[in-house]
Amino acid sequence: MNVTGSLNNGVMTLFLQGKIDSANAQEAEKAIRQCLAKKTFDRLVLDCSELSYITSAGLRLVLALWKENPTLSAQNVIPDVYEIFDMTGFTKMMDVQRSLRTLSVDGLPLVGEGFTANVYRLDAETIVKVFKKHRSLESVRAEIDAAKKAFIYGIPTAISFDVVKVGDHLGLVFEMLHCATLRDLILAHPERFEEYKKMYADLSYRITHTNAEGSGLQHCKGPLLEKLSVLSTVLSPEEYSKLMGMVEALPETETLTHGDFHIKNILVQNNEPILIDMDAVALGHPIFELEGIYLSFQAYNEADPTNATRFFGVPQQILDELFDALLKRYFPDKDEKGLAEVYDKIVLLGTAHLAYQTIHYQRDENGRLDKALTRLRNLLSRYDTLEL
Repeated sequence: MNVTGSLNNGVMTLFLQGKIDSANAQEAEKAIRQCLAKKTFDRLVLDCSELSYITSAGLRLVLALWKENPTLSAQNVIPDVYEIFDMTGFTKMMDVQRSLRTLSVDGLPLVGEGFTANVYRLDAETIVKVFKKHRSLESVRAEIDAAKKAFIYGIPTAISFDVVKVGDHLGLVFEMLHCATLRDLILAHPERFEEYKKMYADLSYRITHTNAEGSGLQHCKGPLLEKLSVLSTVLSPEEYSKLMGMVEALPETETLTHGDFHIKNILVQNNEPILIDMDAVALGHPIFELEGIYLSFQAYNEADPTNATRFFGVPQQILDELFDALLKRYFPDKDEKGLAEVYDKIVLLGTAHLAYQTIHYQRDENGRLDKALTRLRNLLSRYDTLEL
């Protein structure tokens, strides 16, 4: 039995190697105490990726550690050891996480693509969503939790049943039968575009008019305000104060927002839409959803007029018509002038968001920031509220 420890950002991780039984439990405890001696930490984690077996003597040691450290968790637990933890009730008492199985997506068909992840079909009944960039296991599990909460409130979303490793990346496995992205259907069946426009608009409306009070999801206004604070360096004090005041004045609604609602994040099964990307689900005013859609469909064209067409793989006219269908679904009683005002307010907030992203990610290609600020200043001079 071998024990080593590592302290990082307040998390003390103990790496357990070998087996813990009655013959070496005292030795294991001594090694653990030595690792913990004179250490200050917020959370204690047992990394069990190389723990091959544990008996009741080892479980008593884990129990003692848990009583001393209620935040104790066991991670990367191999199946045989996890079964022991489960049978003895430890999985109900403390956080015990199985080790992740590994998958390869080499040669698998790509069925969906988003900014943060790609979706591949594993077989006739399952798909896997693979994150493009590093994601912590904690954040991936938070996405699963958000999807479950949205599902409970009636939003059609796929629920993952497994977290896996795909190379150096994490992935989520979903059960899914005979589905295609809404983007692919639009391309394959242009004669049904009116039907798909309605499906897209109806689902968006349904999400943003679903009350999820008590869900525990975070509100999206606060994080956006924090992001927009960077604009104090490029706007006049009066412009900045007005912009922030308009955002702050928006009511803290308990309705859902998806955060990345586009045609490659919607799968269609038996003519029913199903969302597959739930990591940005939050609560907030519908304008936060609409400005995000404006960003991906239109605003990113600021520096490159072909940006949206290249990413979504459809003509810009289709994206414009989808956005127009959204506005008419949300505001059926408004005339053209009224819809134009609503669109301006969405553009105002979306442009502020674009300016933040341009500064934060240092992507000021082809004068994108100057163009965004010019439009933002013009809209700020014309409107005093973002209420739609």
